[in-house]
Amino acid sequence: MKVAISLDKEGNIYKGNPWTAPNFAIYEILTKDNVSKYKKIRETENPWIEEDESIICDPMMCNDGCSDVIKADLNHLADHYIILEAISGCTHLLANIFCSNLEKVLKNGGIEIHQFPIFIKSPETALNNFIVTELTSKDSV
Repeated sequence: MKVAISLDKEGNIYKGNPWTAPNFAIYEILTKDNVSKYKKIRETENPWIEEDESIICDPMMCNDGCSDVIKADLNHLADHYIILEAISGCTHLLANIFCSNLEKVLKNGGIEIHQFPIFIKSPETALNNFIVTELTSKDSV
Protein backbone atom coordinates (compact mmCIF):
# COMPACT_ATOMS: atom_id res chain seq x y z
CA MET A 1 0.00 0.00 0.00
CA LYS A 2 1.22 3.50 -0.82
CA VAL A 3 0.46 6.45 1.42
CA ALA A 4 0.99 10.16 0.74
CA ILE A 5 1.61 12.90 3.29
CA SER A 6 1.70 16.61 2.46
CA LEU A 7 4.91 18.38 3.46
CA ASP A 8 6.11 21.93 3.85
CA LYS A 9 9.37 23.09 2.24
CA GLU A 10 11.37 21.92 5.28
CA GLY A 11 10.00 18.36 5.11
CA ASN A 12 7.64 18.74 8.07
CA ILE A 13 3.93 18.03 7.94
CA TYR A 14 2.11 20.74 6.05
CA LYS A 15 -0.43 22.46 8.32
CA GLY A 16 -2.92 23.56 5.65
CA ASN A 17 -5.13 21.88 3.09
CA PRO A 18 -2.95 19.28 1.27
CA TRP A 19 -4.10 20.71 -2.07
CA THR A 20 -1.94 23.78 -1.32
CA ALA A 21 1.09 21.87 0.04
CA PRO A 22 4.47 22.46 -1.61
CA ASN A 23 5.46 18.76 -1.57
CA PHE A 24 4.24 15.24 -0.95
CA ALA A 25 6.14 12.33 0.55
CA ILE A 26 5.11 8.94 -0.78
CA TYR A 27 5.63 5.96 1.51
CA GLU A 28 5.11 2.26 0.98
CA ILE A 29 3.73 0.24 3.89
CA LEU A 30 4.34 -3.49 3.91
CA THR A 31 2.71 -5.80 6.43
CA LYS A 32 3.85 -9.34 7.08
CA ASP A 33 2.99 -11.54 10.06
CA ASN A 34 1.21 -8.64 11.81
CA VAL A 35 4.32 -6.45 11.55
CA SER A 36 4.07 -3.29 9.45
CA LYS A 37 7.09 -1.47 8.09
CA TYR A 38 7.25 1.59 5.90
CA LYS A 39 9.83 3.25 3.69
CA LYS A 40 9.87 6.52 1.84
CA ILE A 41 9.73 5.92 -1.88
CA ARG A 42 9.94 9.47 -3.15
CA GLU A 43 9.17 13.08 -2.52
CA THR A 44 7.36 14.98 -5.24
CA GLU A 45 6.49 18.62 -5.77
CA ASN A 46 2.86 19.71 -5.96
CA PRO A 47 2.27 20.32 -9.70
CA TRP A 48 -0.18 23.12 -8.87
CA ILE A 49 2.68 25.14 -7.34
CA GLU A 50 4.41 25.18 -10.74
CA GLU A 51 1.15 26.27 -12.36
CA ASP A 52 0.15 28.95 -9.87
CA GLU A 53 2.37 29.80 -6.90
CA SER A 54 -0.37 31.93 -5.35
CA ILE A 55 -2.61 29.08 -4.25
CA ILE A 56 -5.34 30.39 -2.02
CA CYS A 57 -8.46 28.36 -1.43
CA ASP A 58 -10.86 31.16 -0.60
CA PRO A 59 -10.58 34.31 1.48
CA MET A 60 -14.02 33.48 2.97
CA MET A 61 -12.96 30.02 4.17
CA CYS A 62 -15.24 28.11 6.48
CA ASN A 63 -14.42 25.17 8.75
CA ASP A 64 -14.16 22.60 5.98
CA GLY A 65 -12.08 24.79 3.67
CA CYS A 66 -13.72 26.82 0.97
CA SER A 67 -17.05 28.61 1.28
CA ASP A 68 -20.20 27.09 -0.22
CA VAL A 69 -20.09 29.55 -3.14
CA ILE A 70 -16.52 28.57 -4.05
CA LYS A 71 -17.18 24.84 -3.53
CA ALA A 72 -20.01 25.06 -6.07
CA ASP A 73 -17.68 26.57 -8.71
CA LEU A 74 -16.79 23.71 -11.09
CA ASN A 75 -13.53 25.40 -12.11
CA HIS A 76 -12.41 25.51 -8.47
CA LEU A 77 -13.36 21.87 -7.97
CA ALA A 78 -11.47 20.93 -11.14
CA ASP A 79 -8.35 22.68 -9.83
CA HIS A 80 -8.24 20.17 -6.96
CA TYR A 81 -7.80 17.25 -9.38
CA ILE A 82 -4.17 18.17 -10.03
CA ILE A 83 -3.28 16.60 -6.65
CA LEU A 84 -3.94 13.20 -8.23
CA GLU A 85 -0.97 13.80 -10.52
CA ALA A 86 1.33 14.22 -7.53
CA ILE A 87 0.07 11.25 -5.50
CA SER A 88 -0.97 8.83 -8.25
CA GLY A 89 -0.57 5.21 -7.25
CA CYS A 90 -1.36 5.96 -3.61
CA THR A 91 -4.33 4.44 -1.84
CA HIS A 92 -4.33 6.83 1.14
CA LEU A 93 -3.53 10.45 1.95
CA LEU A 94 -2.84 11.45 5.55
CA ALA A 95 -3.81 14.99 6.55
CA ASN A 96 -4.84 16.90 9.63
CA ILE A 97 -7.22 19.27 7.79
CA PHE A 98 -8.76 19.18 4.32
CA CYS A 99 -11.65 20.67 2.40
CA SER A 100 -14.67 18.78 1.12
CA ASN A 101 -13.59 19.43 -2.49
CA LEU A 102 -10.33 17.60 -1.84
CA GLU A 103 -12.17 14.76 -0.12
CA LYS A 104 -14.49 14.45 -3.15
CA VAL A 105 -11.60 14.48 -5.62
CA LEU A 106 -9.65 11.84 -3.70
CA LYS A 107 -12.70 9.60 -3.40
CA ASN A 108 -13.26 9.87 -7.16
CA GLY A 109 -9.57 9.01 -7.66
CA GLY A 110 -9.78 5.93 -5.44
CA ILE A 111 -7.76 7.46 -2.59
CA GLU A 112 -8.96 7.42 1.02
CA ILE A 113 -8.16 10.40 3.19
CA HIS A 114 -7.30 9.75 6.83
CA GLN A 115 -7.26 12.53 9.36
CA PHE A 116 -4.68 12.55 12.12
CA PRO A 117 -4.54 14.72 15.25
CA ILE A 118 -3.23 18.27 14.86
CA PHE A 119 -0.51 17.69 17.49
CA ILE A 120 1.32 15.25 15.19
CA LYS A 121 4.27 17.12 13.71
CA SER A 122 6.39 14.59 11.80
CA PRO A 123 5.55 12.36 8.83
CA GLU A 124 6.88 9.32 10.67
CA THR A 125 4.58 9.92 13.64
CA ALA A 126 1.63 10.36 11.26
CA LEU A 127 2.51 7.05 9.57
CA ASN A 128 2.82 5.25 12.90
CA ASN A 129 -0.54 6.70 13.99
CA PHE A 130 -2.10 5.49 10.72
CA ILE A 131 -0.66 2.00 11.13
CA VAL A 132 -1.85 1.71 14.73
CA THR A 133 -5.32 3.19 14.21
CA GLU A 134 -6.18 1.93 10.72
CA LEU A 135 -4.11 -1.17 9.97
CA THR A 136 -3.77 -2.93 13.31
CA SER A 137 -6.39 -5.60 13.65
CA LYS A 138 -8.60 -5.14 16.69
CA ASP A 139 -8.56 -8.88 17.38
CA SER A 140 -4.79 -9.35 17.11
CA VAL A 141 -4.27 -8.23 20.71
